[in-house]
Amino acid sequence: MLRIETRNAKPGMTLALPVQLPQAPSRLLLRVGYKLTGQTINKLAELRVRTLWVGYPSLSFLGEVVNQDTVRTQSVVAGQITKTFEAVQQQSSAKLPYHLYTRSISKLVHQLISHPQSAVFLGDLIDAGDDLMRHSSSVTYLSLLMGLKLEGYLVRERRHVDPARAAEVVNLGLGAMLHDVGMTLLPEAVHERFEASGDESDPAWREHTALGYRLVRGKISATAASTVLHHHQHYDGSGFAGADFPIMRHKRIHIFSRIVTVADQFDRLRFPPDRPGQPTVWALRCMLEAPLFHRYDPHVLDALLAVVPPYAPGSLVTLNDGRHAVVIDHHPQRPCRPIIQLIPDPSSLTQDDLPLGPMLDLAEQAPSVFVAQCDGFDVGDLNFERPKILPQPQDAVSALSA
Repeated sequence: MLRIETRNAKPGMTLALPVQLPQAPSRLLLRVGYKLTGQTINKLAELRVRTLWVGYPSLSFLGEVVNQDTVRTQSVVAGQITKTFEAVQQQSSAKLPYHLYTRSISKLVHQLISHPQSAVFLGDLIDAGDDLMRHSSSVTYLSLLMGLKLEGYLVRERRHVDPARAAEVVNLGLGAMLHDVGMTLLPEAVHERFEASGDESDPAWREHTALGYRLVRGKISATAASTVLHHHQHYDGSGFAGADFPIMRHKRIHIFSRIVTVADQFDRLRFPPDRPGQPTVWALRCMLEAPLFHRYDPHVLDALLAVVPPYAPGSLVTLNDGRHAVVIDHHPQRPCRPIIQLIPDPSSLTQDDLPLGPMLDLAEQAPSVFVAQCDGFDVGDLNFERPKILPQPQDAVSALSA
C-alpha cells in the first residue's frame, strides 16, 4: 500500500484503506478494494479528501502499520467530535453522551495496545470536516499515542494514584477530544480574527480554554476537564488558561495537559490558521528548537518524536540525487534517516503493481544522501538530527517504558 495525494491518483487504482465523508467522518464513502474512476477522483478532490491509500501487492507489508479496526474507531471518534461541537453551537450541550465518548476512547486505546506496530502517526487517516474538527481528531489520536508511549513516565508523574490507574490514558483521550470545545462558544468575529492572523495573544480567543472547562466541569473526570482548561499552559510558565485562572509551570501542570499541549502545538504547526499546510518534518523541527522547545516537557517531546516520524511509512520521497522511494520504516534516534524502498518515478505510477528497486537504510548511508522532497514539499533544508537537549536514549527508555 502507498499513500498518494488525491490529485495524483489514477483511474484503476484500488483503495487499500476506506474513505470517509469529511463532513461526517463516521460515514463510509468508499470501501477497501474500490477501483477509482476519473469521476470519483474528481469528486474526492471536490470533497477535500487530501490523500488516499492505494494498494500495490509488492508493498503489502506496509499494511502492518495500518490497522483498519483502529481507523474505523478513529472515524467514530471524529464523528463524535463533529456532533459534539455542532450540539454546543446549537446550545444543546446538556444532552451530550459523555459515556459514549469514554467508550469510544477506551476501544481506540485497546486497539492501539493490541496492534503496537500500528501505533505511529501516519498523517491524517481521517479527514474530519472543517479545520477545528480535523484538528481535534488529530490531537486526540496523537495524545493517545504519546500517552501509551509514556506509560512509565505517567506512573512516575502520578505517584498519588495507584500505578495501574496512573498508566490509564482514557481520560487523557477524553480531554484531548474535548480540548477545543470552548472554541465553539466564541463569537464569530473572534474566530475570524484568529483564522486571519493566527494571533494567540488575543485575550478574547484565549478565553476558549476557560469556556470549555466550565462547559465540561462536573460532567467528565477531573483530569479530563483539567486538560481542557490547561492545554495552553506551558512548561516554562508561559501560556494561559483564561482570565480567571492562574498560570502554572513545570510539574504543577498535570501530565495529561502537558501531553495535549504538545499534540495541539504540533498539529497547529502542520496546519497554521493563516497559511497552507506544512510538512511534518518542519513542524517537528520547530517543536525541537528554541524558542518552542522550552515551552514543553522534554519527555513529552521525546514521545512525540518516537510516534511521529518526519517521514512516515507509506510516504513518497525523492532523494537529493533524484531517486524516488517509498518510506517503509523509521529510526527514532535518527529521525530524518528512514528506511526506504526505491521505486520508479511516482508521476508514472499506474494501477499495475509497482516494480521495486533496492532497499536503503539512510542511517547507514553517507550524509551526502538525504531526503530532499516529501509529499510535494522541498524538505532538504529541514532535516535534523535528534537534539541533544532531549533525554538521552537510556533515560528516554526508562521514562517511556519503566
